[in-house]
Amino acid sequence: MMKYDLEKIWALLEGGIEPAESSHNRVYRRLDSDKETGIRLGVVTPGKVREILVQIDRKQQKSFSPPKWTGMRFEIISLDIPKRTPHIRLFLANREHKTVFSTVCHDMVNTLLKVRAPALRGEELQNCIERWSSFFRKYGAEGLSPEMQRGLFGELTWLELLLSRNMNATAAVKSWKGCRRNFHDFQYGDRVVEVKTTIRKEPRKVRINNERQLDNRGFSSLYLFILTLQKLESGGRTLPGLVDEIRDVIGNDRSAENLFEIALRDAGFLDAHVSLYTDGYRIIKQEIFDVKSGFPRVIEVPKGVGDIAYTVTVSACSDFELKFDDAVDNFVGT
Repeated sequence: MMKYDLEKIWALLEGGIEPAESSHNRVYRRLDSDKETGIRLGVVTPGKVREILVQIDRKQQKSFSPPKWTGMRFEIISLDIPKRTPHIRLFLANREHKTVFSTVCHDMVNTLLKVRAPALRGEELQNCIERWSSFFRKYGAEGLSPEMQRGLFGELTWLELLLSRNMNATAAVKSWKGCRRNFHDFQYGDRVVEVKTTIRKEPRKVRINNERQLDNRGFSSLYLFILTLQKLESGGRTLPGLVDEIRDVIGNDRSAENLFEIALRDAGFLDAHVSLYTDGYRIIKQEIFDVKSGFPRVIEVPKGVGDIAYTVTVSACSDFELKFDDAVDNFVGT
């Protein structure tokens, strides 16, 4: 599948350099000159507003319900070329969200170019839009909160540990379930790991979000991995730096690469936001505990009781601490 440099095409359209079709105050061009994919990029004046246009049929035009996204807007328009055909238009309404807009457009293009039958284009487009609507509902267009950044830093640290034990890269990435907000952060076979990150001073505590997180029933092992961090004024390891290091490690495995990029997006991480993630961390301590009978936890609740959340004091878990390397190797299966 051909990859397109959308930024370059928009820039050429803005400068009047790119050969294009025009209609009133709009210049636009087909993304693929060899075949009709129904995808066009455009620029509208005044303001040189960037847009992506996706051709739809009349039935899709009637059923389309545009979502509301920060910094971007949807509408349905008709283009003169091709003759009076309806298109879903997504345009950049606030230039502060330019990088996020570009990320969405790239994903939309990559999704639609995989569609072989034009009749399926509308369904795939709707799936893509719903996927991003879900993303924006969870994380907004402004990036991850500091707490979410630390949580993701912890999960990626465990993923990096798995890769350092020469675990198959695709299997390691597939074991990462926390990116999709599963009950447990990692699961490989019947072995489970829950990851918690803290920057608290003593007495250190970690938050357990529900009664299922530390319920080991049905698993051969459930480990609680606690990463204690110190936030630094300068230097240290950053979240984008950790992401790039993992990308380098799995760079020769196309399957793992693709799965990792999807998982990052599901976790709320976009490259468009990396300039916002400047906090650096130093790892103070890595601890891992065997969650089993006697461990301080809540796994049974009375009928009618729900939404259980509580904290566990790390010092109260000391009797269940495992040798770190042994625990990692056991999860990997070596």
